[in-house]
Amino acid sequence: MSRFPTTGFFGLLYLSFTSCSTPPKVAPPPPPPQNYFSSASGQPMRRVAFLPIWNARLPAEYLQDVDNAFSTELAKRALFEIVPISRTQLSTLFGERQLSSVEILPAEALAKLRAQFGVDGILFTDLTQFSPYRPISMGVRSKLVDAQSGSIRWAFDYVYDTGNGSVAAAAKNYQRLYTNTNLPLPSDGGSILLSPSRFSRYVASETYGTLGLQFPH
Repeated sequence: MSRFPTTGFFGLLYLSFTSCSTPPKVAPPPPPPQNYFSSASGQPMRRVAFLPIWNARLPAEYLQDVDNAFSTELAKRALFEIVPISRTQLSTLFGERQLSSVEILPAEALAKLRAQFGVDGILFTDLTQFSPYRPISMGVRSKLVDAQSGSIRWAFDYVYDTGNGSVAAAAKNYQRLYTNTNLPLPSDGGSILLSPSRFSRYVASETYGTLGLQFPH
């Protein structure tokens, strides 16, 4: 206490003032998800087929919005040329409107996709968990498969939950950086914590950030 020039009442007043003016602590952004795999071996990925998002329960009309969000965020990374494959195209080729990253593929699936679209890789993405009500959460499982060898070049599995304060803070920061508004966010976190479609863009951005570590442009 000797470093303060005041004592007694004025010293207590000084301490009271400084304690009240201490800035609030801000939650740090979450660390990058660690549960992903990547391999440097294999041919260069110059052209990749982006398959429709898979989910066992959600209707295709809803998943279309998620398809668009994920393909848009992947294209932003400029890692390779993206070839979006529609559910109609997939149905014509295999009789299935979506393909999971963990199910057994139809015979010659990779060869057909490679021949039809001239791709080096195929990106499978599964929506493993989804809660559209606050706190919104979204689980993503994804794999990038070498179209020639069938080997997995990159794999990812993570659940983004806005009930986690650091995830919510990172989502709000994404909105500040990548939307067209410069207005301050409301105290409740703004629309990204209330809108599943907007939150899915943050999820896609974070997911493909780990893909960018393997395939820098």
